[in-house]
Amino acid sequence: MCRPETSLRTNRITFKCPMVSNTFVVCIRFHGGARQVGNVKIVLEHFGTTLCLDYGALHSRSQNISEFPKVDAVAVSHAHADHISGLPYAMRQNDGTKVFGTETSRKITGHQLEDLVKIDERENKASGAKQRFSLEEALAVKNAWTPVNYGEEVAYKDFKIRFLNAGHIPGSAITEVSCDNKTITYTGDINLEGDLNGDVPALAALKKDPEVFIIESTYGNETRDDKHSTEEKFVSVVEEAIKSGKKVFIPAFAIERIQRVAYLLDGIAGRHPDYEFYVASPSYLAIKDIAYRDLKLPNLKEVKTLPKDYDGRNTVVITTSGFCNGGISKSVFRRVVGRKDYTIILPSGYVPNDSPIKEALDKGSVTFTDYSTGESFEKTVKADIKRVKLSAHSDMNGLVKIVEAVCPSKTSRIVLVHGEEAAQTRLGEELKSRGYNVLAPALRDELQV
Repeated sequence: MCRPETSLRTNRITFKCPMVSNTFVVCIRFHGGARQVGNVKIVLEHFGTTLCLDYGALHSRSQNISEFPKVDAVAVSHAHADHISGLPYAMRQNDGTKVFGTETSRKITGHQLEDLVKIDERENKASGAKQRFSLEEALAVKNAWTPVNYGEEVAYKDFKIRFLNAGHIPGSAITEVSCDNKTITYTGDINLEGDLNGDVPALAALKKDPEVFIIESTYGNETRDDKHSTEEKFVSVVEEAIKSGKKVFIPAFAIERIQRVAYLLDGIAGRHPDYEFYVASPSYLAIKDIAYRDLKLPNLKEVKTLPKDYDGRNTVVITTSGFCNGGISKSVFRRVVGRKDYTIILPSGYVPNDSPIKEALDKGSVTFTDYSTGESFEKTVKADIKRVKLSAHSDMNGLVKIVEAVCPSKTSRIVLVHGEEAAQTRLGEELKSRGYNVLAPALRDELQV
């Protein structure tokens, strides 16, 4: 077994794993998702064949094409943008790249990528920014995709791939990869409490004690109340804002988060006949048709666009994206953040540093660009900003339970990804105290199995 020379807290982890004759080695390279949230690209290589676990990108447009590795195949854990938005670049690097994932993830990914193209086209007209990828490249991803059912094993050259439910969003999967009698298991994003459709992680169906267990660590340094208590708190924050006469704006992710928020608001909308409740998002409508067909919300107005005078009426508005850096929420945030008659409620725990929401929270002001002149201007935050973490990720206690369920013998190497250093340090310390061998790789670190 390879052992790291350095501790969890170091900036780099060096492995000494010499190739021994007659020993087959899978090399794992961390091209993304290492000590960062999102941008996940974990490449497995075996005798020149490469399989990437997810193929994400950063929320911003600052990445260069050279940061996206050329790979033979991609196994997609789920269809959130930070796990799939780099896929067109994978096609650009190698037009023969194969993609594997669930059918639900295939449909949602297709919509997500096409939506990113439309958003770019709309915003680039004003800003002059360069298009990230074309519609043709987005469609190439769908054409390269082989749908795989939960529990079904599919072979790609020396790799055998199996997907099990992760309970994060519809179609989400834990990815189990076998090669030369070794198993590498990757949780993707995972939630022990399950998604809105009632699906929970299929931990019992996984092979126990894989050689490497790669687990997300987004909230590795947090413990939260149970889902029911958190939802009650969210509803009370909305009710409090309405009772004080405020209008309400809620930015949310297009998959799982916005549906959960809409479901909760539908339950209280009837108590406030003087307010109009809107879910305004083309993505929401498309994804609801794919993955939430049984979700009935008779008390909400589900629309593609908001009426022009929405901010002059008593309204509760839910829109995408969750960080206000794209979609309808970007324009709504710009319009209402400087108004005292608004409460903005963030149903997300993690907020990226390069988002306007983060700037508002940290500085108390937000810098915007006047697209007609190209000049920047600043708005002081006057709206109340509240945070209630309706997370689709497990917290530290949940992540520890997952590790203990899958790796009971404590022989696996536990690799922490998709988390910032503080979260990984706290989770790593907890797992180490229970006797686990824990690694927190940095970008471009390698591990051989």
